[in-house]
Amino acid sequence: MAVFVTGDIHGGCDMQKLHDWDSTVGESLDADDYLIVAGDFGYPWDYSRGECDEIAWLEARPYNVLFVDGNHEQFAHWETRPLEMWRGGLTQRLSEDSPIRRLCRGELFELGGSRVFVLGGAASTDMDWRTPGIDWWPQELPSEEELAHADEVLAGCGWKVDYVITHTCSNRMLSHALYPDKTWQTPERDRFTGYLDTLEDRLSFRRWYFGHFHRDRDLDDAHTVLYNEVVRLGDGVFG
Repeated sequence: MAVFVTGDIHGGCDMQKLHDWDSTVGESLDADDYLIVAGDFGYPWDYSRGECDEIAWLEARPYNVLFVDGNHEQFAHWETRPLEMWRGGLTQRLSEDSPIRRLCRGELFELGGSRVFVLGGAASTDMDWRTPGIDWWPQELPSEEELAHADEVLAGCGWKVDYVITHTCSNRMLSHALYPDKTWQTPERDRFTGYLDTLEDRLSFRRWYFGHFHRDRDLDDAHTVLYNEVVRLGDGVFG
């Protein structure tokens, strides 16, 4: 079993990287292999013909497509989808028979012999020009109940996992992730990035992957931000 991780695809806006990767690596994989998108998966969004074609392409891959939610998701759709236990944690299928799964917040999965903890969500920086219920939802940030559930799950495994996959990062990693953006010295913090700081202090992990910042970089030996790169679980951008 092989597991790969990549960054945001934004409901098709950044799908070319997957087509390119699929033609070189993905087509050699099979049903025991997985590709995880670290937030801003973005499907479904507007149910256009082009979007439906891309979803059908993802569903037809020989490997399985999984994702952690970001801030640009159609949360109204996901609130209608039933929960399903899968490989140790709760998931939701995109549709009844779809192989595409959302990995629910605060869940722990057994993948490729590794324990993978996921916790989706992030705050949008562009919400001022978005419309609630149309292209922005307050559910983009985890609720207090979801964070309490994450604590409970992690306590159950002794606060030790192999890998963490989120969409955003902790306060302490924000400047590293943003650099050299003009805001790197004064990044916007929120209650969720603060909560992720507590995970940094309490949780034992080998590597933490996240997206959101539209760049590819190993911030240190244990933190990797992804956008266009597709890396094997356990590896950084440079191996």
